[in-house]
Amino acid sequence: EKMRALGVAPDRVTYSTAIKAFVKKGDVSGAEGVLREMSNSGVAPDIHALNSLIAACARAKEMDRAEKWLQRMSSFGLQPDASSYHSLIEACTQASDIRRAGHWFSKLERSGLPVGAATFNLLVSTFAKVGDLTTAEQLLTKMEAAQVDATSPTYNALISACARRGDIQRAEEWMERMAGAGTTADVASYSALVHACAKANDLTRAESWVRKMEAAGIEANVVTYNSVINACARCGEAPKAEAWFQQMLAKGITPAVLTYNSLINACAKAGDLAKAEHWLSSMAERGVQPDDVSFSTVIHACGAKQDPQRAENWLRAMKSGKYPGVERPSSFCYNSITQAWARAGDAAKASGSLSEARADGIECSSASFSAVIAVHIRRGTLDDAEWWLREMIQAGHPLPRSGSGSCEALAAAWQHRGERSKAAEVRELGSKAPSANSSSGRTNHTNGNFANGRRNNQNGRQQGAHLR
Repeated sequence: EKMRALGVAPDRVTYSTAIKAFVKKGDVSGAEGVLREMSNSGVAPDIHALNSLIAACARAKEMDRAEKWLQRMSSFGLQPDASSYHSLIEACTQASDIRRAGHWFSKLERSGLPVGAATFNLLVSTFAKVGDLTTAEQLLTKMEAAQVDATSPTYNALISACARRGDIQRAEEWMERMAGAGTTADVASYSALVHACAKANDLTRAESWVRKMEAAGIEANVVTYNSVINACARCGEAPKAEAWFQQMLAKGITPAVLTYNSLINACAKAGDLAKAEHWLSSMAERGVQPDDVSFSTVIHACGAKQDPQRAENWLRAMKSGKYPGVERPSSFCYNSITQAWARAGDAAKASGSLSEARADGIECSSASFSAVIAVHIRRGTLDDAEWWLREMIQAGHPLPRSGSGSCEALAAAWQHRGERSKAAEVRELGSKAPSANSSSGRTNHTNGNFANGRRNNQNGRQQGAHLR
């Protein structure tokens, strides 16, 4: 405005500078306003100004806007360059639209423009992260063939993707190719390999990679130690887990919640309940707040050791409100306690635990209902067993057709008591309810592993098909 007041008309440099200033502030609309004024004034924008605007749209995750400006380049007598396409591909990946990113990459390849390292690195990492390992590997192979240097993070993304699948051999192959390409492996590379070994329950190999890492002069970090301690936990090697933990402390590395959870899990798997409880108690003392997994692991371990009272004590601690990182107990906790009380033959405690869970809005498993029904049958409290059977049906759980907590077991108990009408009523009830073997009804959630793994992104794998 000051220039106009002085009678000086803004030129291309002035407009481009103004566009870049708006882009730097993240003001896409302001940058677009300057570009429109520039066009109306008869000053043609240059490729750098338009690329800046496309990049701003990308950072704002405005894909449609970014595409619009790339397509309008021809109206200014310009053709998109590699930077234009890169910004657009980046916008697509940030918006998790892998299909669209692939579409613009294909256009970039067909344009004859050279594909830069930044674009290759971005796409390889993106496809690896969504679990489309095949497309990621093919892109990196193209990259190597074009003699474009891949960065450590690019190789690390592939190694991590292999790790998530527990595919050690494939992860190691990419580590070798990384070295062959002259790219230096870093702490993330080795940590991803250790994680792959942990996923495959190969503790010997995990420890071997930590030693190779140290021999290469690379210091292990908290992620590395977490992975090797987790490998110990998965193999039930509590002493080794503790040894790695002590080495971690000696190196001055602060343990995280995950570190302690792996330690607790290692001790729990080894059947050392006292040690598992020790590590849970020591977390808060060391300034690390336990989370749901910390408590759930100990509670389940107590249940597995047939000490339901001990498990219940930890449940009370979990619900006390003293631990900021802990939410309400999960169904995993209540299932462990309910089934442990049932195995101990305490029908009242088992019923109380299941009732508490339901009062807290927790959906317990079919196995817990069946366990409560079974213990009431064993104790001879058949009316209570029948009440829980009806509650199980009301909750939508499929009924087991056989076993100590089944309809048939309860009907047989009534029959044995001489209550034939009751037995017939229970059998009739069971005949109308979905069974655990049928496809209808609720999924039977059992006490499996409470740590849910991430699912591969099916959409990402499908969208990568056209790049192959």
